[in-house]
Amino acid sequence: MVEIPEGKLSKFKEEINSLQSFQKILSERLEAKEKSEISELLELVLAGGLNLDSSDIHIEPEEKKAGLRIRLDGILYPVAYFPNDIYKLLISRIKLVSELKLNVKDRAQDGRFTFRAGETDIEIRTSILPGPYGESASLRILNPKTIGLNFENLGMNPVFLEIMDRELKKPNGMILTTGPTGSGKTTTLYAFLKKIKGPDIKIITIEDPIEYHIQGITQTQVDPGRGYDFTKGLRSVLRQDPDAILIGEIRDLETAETALRAALTGHLVFSTLHTNDAPGVIPRLIDLGAKPPIIAPAINIAMAQRLVRQLCKYCRKEKKPDSKEKKMIEENLEKIPAKYKKEISREFAVFEPAGCEKCVAGYKGRIGIFEAILIDNEVEKLIMKGPSEADMREFLKKQEMLTMFEDGILKILKGLTSFEEVVRVVGV
Repeated sequence: MVEIPEGKLSKFKEEINSLQSFQKILSERLEAKEKSEISELLELVLAGGLNLDSSDIHIEPEEKKAGLRIRLDGILYPVAYFPNDIYKLLISRIKLVSELKLNVKDRAQDGRFTFRAGETDIEIRTSILPGPYGESASLRILNPKTIGLNFENLGMNPVFLEIMDRELKKPNGMILTTGPTGSGKTTTLYAFLKKIKGPDIKIITIEDPIEYHIQGITQTQVDPGRGYDFTKGLRSVLRQDPDAILIGEIRDLETAETALRAALTGHLVFSTLHTNDAPGVIPRLIDLGAKPPIIAPAINIAMAQRLVRQLCKYCRKEKKPDSKEKKMIEENLEKIPAKYKKEISREFAVFEPAGCEKCVAGYKGRIGIFEAILIDNEVEKLIMKGPSEADMREFLKKQEMLTMFEDGILKILKGLTSFEEVVRVVGV
C-alpha cells in the first residue's frame, strides 16, 4: 500500500491544480540538490495523477532518460523526464508495492496496489512491459469518483434517457452496449446497476477484472487459471438465484448462448460486445454463431457509445462555424427528429476551446454520446432473416433514434463540446 497522510495530501492539492503546476513541481523536485526519496517521488506522481483526474500514468524509458505521461480526458500529455538512475529506482518501487518480482525484467508482469489518499482507498492496476531500454510501467487509476455518475447524469438525451429508464424496469431481457476500450462502457453499466439495485433485487457480476466495488452488489472476477471464465462463471451465477447479471464481455459463442438463454428465463442481463456501433451488435452475435431465433426475443436494446471531451465552461468561446461545419451541422440537424431538438434554437451557436488555469487545452471532463436500436416486433422479424449492419442502420432511422454523430451534433449546439472533438471521436 502507498499511503499519503491527510496533511500531505492537502499540500499536494494546493500545489497541483493544473497540468502546468504538475509539470513545474516535478521539474523542481528532479532538479533539487537534495533529492527526494523514491517513495516520496511515487507519492507525488500518484497525487498529481489523482488531483488532475487522470485515468492512466505512463513511465516510458528511452535511451538516456524516461518520460512520464498522464492521460487526461482520453488524451496523453507529457509531464516530465526522469534521469535513468531515478527511473530505475522508481520502477523498482512500483514493482515492490505491486507485489511483482523485482528480479524479473525480461517478461511482462501485472499487479495492483492500494493508494490511500487521506481517507479514500484507490486501487491502482499495474502493468510492467519489458523493452530495449528497460521496463515500461502503466498505472491505471481506478478512482471511485469515476463511477460516481448516476444514471441521470450520463449525458443521455432526455428522450433516450426516458427510453432507457423504461428498459431498466423490465424484469428480463438483455441490454448490450458496445464501444472501444475507454469509451465509458463500464461507467454506463455500473450506473445501470446502481439505478436498479435495491433490497428486493439480487445482482451478481462476472468481471475481468473488478474495476470498482459497488455496495449491495455481489461482484466476482474471472480466473482462467482456475477454470473460472465468463461461461463457467455465468453457469455458477445462474445457480445463485440472481435477478440481474452483469457479464463483463461476450467473447465467444458459448458465453453468448448462455447469456441469451439467461435473458429468456427471467433474468435481466447486461453485457458488452466488441463492435463499432449499435447496428453492428446483432450481426456480430450471428457471426459468433448465435441463432437468430434465440437472439430476437432475448435482446431488449443494443446501444453504442463514445466519450467526447467537454468544453471548459469558464473559457469556451463562441465561434462562427466555417462553411463546411455549417453545412454538416444543418444537414444533420434536418435529419434529427423534432422530439430531440426542443432545446435547440433556429439561430444556433457553436463554441470552441480557449484554455485557462481551470482546464487543459480548453476542455475539462468528458460526456457520453450514444446511439441505440430498440428490439421491437419489427426488428425481431428482421433478425430472423440474419440482417447486415446496413439493414440494422435503416431500422435505427425508422425508429427515430439518434446516431452517435447526431447526438454529438446536439451536444455541440448545447455548447457542451466542439465540432472538432465530435469529428475526432466519431468521424464523419
